[in-house]
Amino acid sequence: MDLRIGPWQIDIISGGEFMHDGGVLYGIVPKTIWEKFQPADSLNRVHLAMHCVLARSDEHVMLIDTGHGDKLSPLDRKSHGLMPGWPLRDALASRGLSPTDVTAVILSHLHWDHCGGATSRDGKDVVPTFPNATYYVNQREWEDATSGDVNVSGGYVEEDIQPLAKSGQLALVNHLDEIAPGIQVLHTGGHTRGHQAVLIKSAKRGLVFMGDIAPTTAHIRRMWCTSYDLDLPQTRKAKDELFAYAADNGHWIVWNHDRQTPISQVNRHPKRDYVIGSRDC
Repeated sequence: MDLRIGPWQIDIISGGEFMHDGGVLYGIVPKTIWEKFQPADSLNRVHLAMHCVLARSDEHVMLIDTGHGDKLSPLDRKSHGLMPGWPLRDALASRGLSPTDVTAVILSHLHWDHCGGATSRDGKDVVPTFPNATYYVNQREWEDATSGDVNVSGGYVEEDIQPLAKSGQLALVNHLDEIAPGIQVLHTGGHTRGHQAVLIKSAKRGLVFMGDIAPTTAHIRRMWCTSYDLDLPQTRKAKDELFAYAADNGHWIVWNHDRQTPISQVNRHPKRDYVIGSRDC
């Protein structure tokens, strides 16, 4: 893929792949319907990606999400069906980059498959993977993740996030905050109360990183949401608003868990709200 948006060179890179329960991914949608789009294995699991965005300009090297990282135990790696090694680090190395080159990391939310790579092991310690980066997290997301309230904090892993605060590299952001020229966070809520999408703007065609508001192209359908979503009506509202914005402006959508279609446009449709548009960057 060769995609440039304003001053930014954009690459979709792998933060890993994993196996996930299909019923969790597709929520209320019956298996007899969703398995036509993505067949499950004998354990009812479907094969998913963890796409991250690498955005480079003359002054910045930025990541959106970080995949699973290197901290999971062998048992957890087997349970999640993770591929060997640390794909995000390899993807950076293949482009001549090391973790020290990254200047900013935007996290859509703090679930392990999106922020596990934000920290890594250094001997017995867990430290930020990117020592020269500022990590941007939605303020509500951070408050929920560190609240100790099991109703909202049960999906977070302490060692994925606490080292960010201890190192002084954490920056809490809110709706419409600009991280760098042309890059803005959009507080969506829905999947988690502090979930945020990321917009890379341009005078012509931009890009929207949806996070888990729409993890795969199958989730272009209004009612298809994950069973993890804390606020289903808000997920559907945010999804419709972001799709409308992308369709009306010709923006790209990143489908962060879709192995076959990591990026595409979306178009309005008279009968089905939205359909997948061009996949050719």
